[in-house]
Parts: sequence; structure tokens; C-alpha cells
Amino acid sequence: MISAPPYATWFHTVARVAPYEWQRAVGESSACGYRLLRIPTGFGKTAGVVLPWLYHRALREDLAWPTRLVFCFPMRTLVEQTETAIAEWIERSRLSVSVHVLMGGVEAQRWELSPEQPAILLGTQDMLLSRAMNRGYGMGRARWPMPFGLVSQDALWVLDEVQLMDVGLATSAQLAAFRDHDAAARRTLRPTYAWWMSATLQPRWLTTVDFGAQVPPLAEQAVRIPEAERTGGLWEVRKTITLSDAVAELDVAKLALERHRPGTLTLLVVNQVQRAVDLFQALEERCHERKGKTRVRRPGAPELRLVHSRFRGVERSQWRRDFLSRAASRPEALPSEGRIVVATQVVEAGVDISARLLITDLAPWSSLVQRFGRCARYEGESGDIVVLGKTKTAAPYVEAELDAAADAAAALVRRAGDASPRAIDAFEDACDADQLGRLYVYAPAHLLRRRDLDELFDTTPDLTGSDLDVGRYIRSGEDRDVRVFWRPVDPASRTVSREHIGRVHRAELCPVPLRDLRDFARADRGGRPVFVLDYVLGAYRRVEEIERIPPGSTLLLPSSAGGYTDELGWNPKASAEVVPFAAPAEPADSAALRLDLSAEAAEDDSLSRAAWKSIATHGRETAETLRDVANALRLPERITALLDLAARWHDAGKAHATFQDAIAQDARARAGELGLRRDLAKAPDAAWSGKGYPSRPGFRHELASTLALLALLRRANPGHPALLGGCAELLAALGEPPSSASADDAIDSDHPLARELAELSAEELDLVAFLVCAHHGKVRTAWTSTPLDQRAGHGGIHGVRDGDVIDSLTLAARSGGSGDASVPSLTLSLEPAALGVGPRFGASWTERVAGLLEAWGPFALAYLEALLRAADARASMETTA
Repeated sequence: MISAPPYATWFHTVARVAPYEWQRAVGESSACGYRLLRIPTGFGKTAGVVLPWLYHRALREDLAWPTRLVFCFPMRTLVEQTETAIAEWIERSRLSVSVHVLMGGVEAQRWELSPEQPAILLGTQDMLLSRAMNRGYGMGRARWPMPFGLVSQDALWVLDEVQLMDVGLATSAQLAAFRDHDAAARRTLRPTYAWWMSATLQPRWLTTVDFGAQVPPLAEQAVRIPEAERTGGLWEVRKTITLSDAVAELDVAKLALERHRPGTLTLLVVNQVQRAVDLFQALEERCHERKGKTRVRRPGAPELRLVHSRFRGVERSQWRRDFLSRAASRPEALPSEGRIVVATQVVEAGVDISARLLITDLAPWSSLVQRFGRCARYEGESGDIVVLGKTKTAAPYVEAELDAAADAAAALVRRAGDASPRAIDAFEDACDADQLGRLYVYAPAHLLRRRDLDELFDTTPDLTGSDLDVGRYIRSGEDRDVRVFWRPVDPASRTVSREHIGRVHRAELCPVPLRDLRDFARADRGGRPVFVLDYVLGAYRRVEEIERIPPGSTLLLPSSAGGYTDELGWNPKASAEVVPFAAPAEPADSAALRLDLSAEAAEDDSLSRAAWKSIATHGRETAETLRDVANALRLPERITALLDLAARWHDAGKAHATFQDAIAQDARARAGELGLRRDLAKAPDAAWSGKGYPSRPGFRHELASTLALLALLRRANPGHPALLGGCAELLAALGEPPSSASADDAIDSDHPLARELAELSAEELDLVAFLVCAHHGKVRTAWTSTPLDQRAGHGGIHGVRDGDVIDSLTLAARSGGSGDASVPSLTLSLEPAALGVGPRFGASWTERVAGLLEAWGPFALAYLEALLRAADARASMETTA
């Protein structure tokens, strides 16, 4: 660890304000661990959790703290605003820490490629919890295991505004319990913790079936501001609260215009997107005179703005600059007529604005408290709050929650007509347990169990298109979204190539309720065409069964289909052509982009398109990179050695003729001696004959690599515990005697690579084989024929046939050894793909993976998988002298 200045001094330098006492206490604690934080709005929760991590992990380099800070929010607005604040702190701290926003689309830089470097990940619960369950939204299927491993190991999860997370909160607690169980069983490699925080946090919300036992001690140590310190500053802000019977949009618009004052900010918060749109249009109507082309704004009418969750990123990014920030809401920055912002729940938390007048729909108590925090937010201010009556529908809430909140709001009015932080704390302190239970109801509709998570480790595509939907563990009911973007494509097309679409930028993605999208596309409602990127096809295909689209999908809509306006956001009734977002030119990490491309399609081998390089050279460079990563993280030397071995073997299958024949002969000749080798791992873009492998569609070299590894071990040591040594008696009992290698096939057990494999235990051999097999995320837990195999009719699996021969090749020797080692030609057998025990290779692949999951657990196994894949991608982009 590195010495550092006192925390309070460093905090003041970075944040430019002195820390509150609670912030100082959290930052001065050298232990990370689990935490609960109940801190009122406006008292620096974000700085209070980000800066301790920066101080301990990035500045002091304390490896007892996780390498990644995973900041999880319930809403997108919080993500974008927090990103700016964190970037400013990092700049002032002069620390080398990267910040990544996970919002779908392709990122210019890929955080997964530097797992040893401190990084901050910001995202919604949709983006982050889906990754924590190995079903990452907005990303290619083959990349799912990488973030799964990296957010499940060596990560500090900070879950903000948890009162808005619905079932996602329970999922976060269950995941924490599963990680702790694996840690207790010594199935973890790096520490992972979670901090939950909110102004209204109730510890019992985390009392799930698997995490409940940990809650009482955490509740006792929860971070709160002591009652004796609740004086002065924000505690003294006055917020008068009144009730109103107004409900209809026209009545609310009238009320808002009557109560609004020139030169001030008025905030209207309602519970549904359509209600926000209708209220905005009602205000627009009252603020204009005449109709049609002669329509003009009334003199003195306030500026109007609309904010909800169904806008594209490009429009949302302008809000903070234009009106949704502290600077833009100061009196001197407001128009002389003032401004009225109509919003949904997206402004409940993390939005740094201060309204003089807040008018809000009745909502659950926790939401009301958050909304009150948007009024008179700064020291020395005062404001007015109006709580409206109940609307016809309670959605998205339930009636009982609204009734309890109505009683609480009425009680505040009776007590002193004050909704300041002090008044709210005093009110809640006077409530008994039953009253608090009514105010803070939490009953998640679904609960993630350990068996569910273990089943999600398998990422094999379901041939029926029915992948397991994790959406019910992230949000309840109708809250589940898909993301759509618009491009000028022919709506009559059946398929659209990935090259025609190009990169999808996060700024062009628009969140859309899944139910809306299904209605938008239904043929019986004049449906518009919808396209989805097909992993097996490697192209966008028209969706025929819209009901089978799962939450979290990223979908393409033709620009001519409409459905969006810059002013109102997602609008299924809008028929005008949507102008696509023009993505800005930005520097990109070539390894990151190739990783993205490769993960989107089963047959894509983009990472093989790089500078000329042999299998041995690339294996050695991958192993060296991987050792650097493992040493930086201080992983055990035995683990590092197994990673090193897997790195040197991972591309052995590229010696298969199918891979080598895909590199054009004339390009080989121009490259000289290196290009003419038949054990190449990489070749430049221009050297390839075309896309894919026409002779063996869907060919995956990583399967060939794994089979080659097993074949070499069998020829040198067929009785190894990972082969027949572990099941000879069972085979004999089944009347199927073991089949040893013939004398002609046998090789000297002293062969350097064979000896290295023979030194492994059965579990270690299976781990190395799994890492080799899984290093692209396309062949992992199941070895079965794909649709491409079936159409080709060759009877193989992922383009590899039983009896295929890999010609002799050279692989890198173990670190510290001398030079490279020659591997004889090897005949590949698909016997391990069959269920049960085989007479030549023993346990099936399915049984081996099941054993690894039992021994290592899904988190550690995916973490090791991610480390190898990161090193492989980085080494692929190296230019070897």
C-alpha cells in the first residue's frame, strides 16, 4: 500500500468542500465490507461512497478493497448526472481511474479488457443486474460471461436510491448472499461487497431468505446522521406542504400556472409517462394563443420542459446542460418568466435542481420523500409543496401504498405544515413499527434462488429462441423495457446486414416498454416492422413472433416506421419519419470493437484479424499478459500457472485445416516465410478469403483446441485421473473396457507439454480445458450441433467433425522454460460430447463442467474466464517484432 494524506484533507481537495462527519467516518475506515447508509437528500451520498473507494483502492492501492466500483441506479437520469460529478473528482485527484457508463450500444473503450485496473461502472439496475446474472442487456451473447465474472468478483456494488428498485433490490441481496456462500466455501478469488443507500432505507427490505441473517448486524452499524447533528444548514430549510383535490391534467395545469412565479422554477412530478405528456400538452395549450400557423406564445408564459424515461440518450444528454442541473436552475440562469418542468419519477433522485414550487401526484411515501428533496434543496432557501389527490388508477403503485402516503402527508400538514428533512425525520421517529410498515411496504414479486443463478451459467443459445428471461428479477410487471433505435432501412426487408447498420451508439437508444413495442409491431394493429440481431445468422432479421422478444433486447426500427419525436419522446402514434442520430467520431480501442463484433455472431472471428502471428507467439504473449494481470491482483501462484497454461493452449485448434484454409494463399505468399506457416493464429483483414468458413460453417477453433488438449494427454497418459483413471472401475462394471492409445499413437510421457498436462489434478485439467474452450464465450458448457452444423449436414459440432486431424504445430513452453514445444499431429474425438462415461476419454464434457461449478462456483469460474479473454484480446492487438 502507498501512504496517503489524511482522508479529510484529501476529500476537501477533491470535492472542494469539507466532508460531513458521516462522510469522514466512512472514508477513514480501512475496512470495506457491507454497509447500509440512510442519509437524507442533499447530504452528499454520492461523494460519501465514491471517494472512500477512490482513496483506498486507487490512491492507497489497498487490495483489500475491490478493483471495480459498480454504481447501480434505478433510473437513467441518475447515471448521466453522476458520471459528470465523478469525472470531476477523478480529474482533481489525478488518479488513473476509468469511468464507464453501461447504457447499451457499443462503447469506444471496453472496461473488461483491463480487469486489473481500478474502474468505475455506472449503470441502471437493468444493465448491471442483468450482467450479474450472466444475461447482459444490450450486448452480444458471447460477451455475457465476461462482465458476469468481473462484477461478481473484485467489485464493490453501490446501490443507490434502493426504494425505487422494486424486485431488483431483493435480487441484489440474494446475489450478495450467493457470493458470501461461495467465499465461505473458499470459492472466491477477490473480495466483493455491496453498499445499499437511500434517504428512506429500511433494513428489513434486505431480509431475503438467503441474506436475512446478515441484516441485523448491518442495521445496527448502519450509517446515519445522529439526531444531535441534525441542526443548521439544510435541516433548517422551510418547505410548506398543502394538499389539493386537483387531479385532471387541465386542472393541474391551471393550478401550476396560478401558483408559478416569474423568475422561479416550478416542478410537476406525475406517476405515468402518458400523464406527463398530457399535462405538458395541456400547459402548452394554455401558454399559447390562436391555432395552427398563427399560434403564438402568450406574453409572460413560462418556459416549458418535459422529462421522462422514454427519450433517446441524445436528447437526455442535453437536459443537464439546458435545464436539469443546479447551475441551470439558479435564479440568474432562469428565463425572466421562469420555467415549469413536467416530469415523471426520473427526477425523484440524483437530479440536482431546486424548485420553489413542487406539485406532485400522490405516490408511495418513500417516493414522496424523494420528491420533496427537489424543492428548496439548498441552504437558505424556502419552497412550497402541493400534493395532489388520487388519480383514477394507482399504477404503477398499489392502492394501499397511496392510502398510507396520503395519511402521512395529511399528518405533516396537521403537525406544522412543514416537509423539511427535520420535520420528516421527526414524523417518522414518532411512528411505531406498524405505521412504518404501512409507509414502507416491500413485497418483491419474484426471488432469485441459487438454482436459478447456477442455471444461468449456461449461455448456449436456445434453438427455439426461448432464452431464460431474467427480467422478472430486475423489474416487476410492466416496468420491463427494450431499447430501440432507428435507421433508414427498407421496411420490407427480411434481413439487414450488420455492416449496413454499423455501430449502435448508446445515445441513439430509446427505452420502450415491452408492452408498447409489442402493440407497435402487432399486425392486427397495422404493425410496423421490427428487427433483432440474430446471433446464429450474424445479421438483423425481421421479428415474426413479437411476443417472444424478451426484456432488455436491442431492436432496430426503420426510420419510416415513426414512433418518436424530439419534443415528446417515444410516441407510438407519431407517424413522421424519425431522424437517426448521427454518432460522433470518437477514438476507439480496436480490441474493444473487435470484441464487440465477435460477440454478436456465432461465426464471427474478428479477433483473428490482426497482424501476422503464429499460434505459439500469440499464446506466449497472451500468457505474459495474463501473468501481469494475475500478479497485479496477487492471485495465488497455482491459479496463475493454470491461467498461463490455458493461455498457451487456447488457440491450438487454429492449426485445423478449416481455419488455415480461410487465409488466402496469395496473401500468405506476399507475407513471406511467416505467412506460409500452417500454424497461424492471426492474419490481417485483407488476408482472409472472405467471411466465415464455407467448408465448415460455424467452425469454432476453441472446441478444436480443447479436443486437441485432451487428445495429447490421452496419447501420453490415458490413465490420468482426468481421463480413464477416474472411471476405469465404472467402465468395467458397465462391461465397456477402457480403450488405451495404441502403441503407434502413444507419445513419450516426458514430452514437455504432455508432462505439464499430466502434472495436473483431474480438477485442474478440467479447469484448463474449460478456459481454453470458453475463451470466446461461444462454446462453453454444452457441446451440441448448431443450426449451421445441421444445415451443412456434416454431423459435427461447431464445425468440428469426429476424426478431424490437426497437423503438427508449435506451442509456447511454460513460463521459465526454454523456447517452444512441438506438438505431433492429433486426431480429434467428439466422444466427450456424449452423455455418460466414454471408453477413451472418461467423463463427458457436461460432467466435467458440472464438477467445475461444484468446485469453483459460477462467480470464480466466470472470473477466470474473463481474465483469459481480456488477455487474449489485448495480446491480439499487439504487433510482434
